[in-house]
Amino acid sequence: MQSWMARVNRITSILKQTVPPCVTTLSREMELFVGSEHSRLYQKHRPAYPSSLYQFIADFCKTGTGSLDSAVDVGCGTGLSTRPLCEHFRHVIGVDVSETQIKMAREAHAQTNLSFEVSEAERLAFMHDASTDLVTVAQAIHWIDQEPFYKEVERILKPGGSLIVYGYGNCVLDNDKGNQVIQRFYRHDLHGYWDSRRRHIDNLCQEVRLPFPGWTRNSDFVIQYRWTAAEVVGYLSTWSAWQSYLKQNPESHLLRDIEEHLRDIYLEQGVTITWPVFLLLGRKAPTS
Repeated sequence: MQSWMARVNRITSILKQTVPPCVTTLSREMELFVGSEHSRLYQKHRPAYPSSLYQFIADFCKTGTGSLDSAVDVGCGTGLSTRPLCEHFRHVIGVDVSETQIKMAREAHAQTNLSFEVSEAERLAFMHDASTDLVTVAQAIHWIDQEPFYKEVERILKPGGSLIVYGYGNCVLDNDKGNQVIQRFYRHDLHGYWDSRRRHIDNLCQEVRLPFPGWTRNSDFVIQYRWTAAEVVGYLSTWSAWQSYLKQNPESHLLRDIEEHLRDIYLEQGVTITWPVFLLLGRKAPTS
């Protein structure tokens, strides 16, 4: 039985060769995240990062500023990556351009040290200069215009403050036949529906660079679940390319067929599904 990392490397190599160029614009793609149904699917079916990752983020941040007073999570969606920061920081702000996503985030999370703002990542006007210890971006950097965003990050971070960009790559199942089902859906059925920026997820943001000298990369973490076939299909339903496909093929039975295939493969056993996690970690220069 191959290790999960061997599976990741093999599948990533295949995807790099087969994922097609973009045939949709960013504006069309971003429309998918505005609807309440897609927001609901995200909230319900997207995997969560391990708690150890947020402890790692907090430890890295505290080394830079010496405090854990404030954190800003940009591109927060429904707040899945924002809420865990509340266990480490005195005040946390989640930011997203989608009013629908922010509305759902406010309804889903009631921590007293958590608030949400509707804002573009590139214009964080509600933030004061040098006012936060940490800025995070989880699974969203490929949607952001990085040059103006980095200027805003430089402006709002305290001296020594941290910028941490992180996310997860393509999922890998613990069965070759199961992986073939998912790969066919990803590469063939959704051919032409992925935005070209999806390549940043395929290659774990290898092309992304942080604006601070000496920034580093970490790949020590994974996300892993033991799911049913139905839960795997629930996750697939959150893919932006599937949402685009569904708009043009509203009567499609693809996901139902995939669930049946996975049930046939796994019988009544659970599906072990794993995502490789990457982190890019940088710090603003401290005051001399």
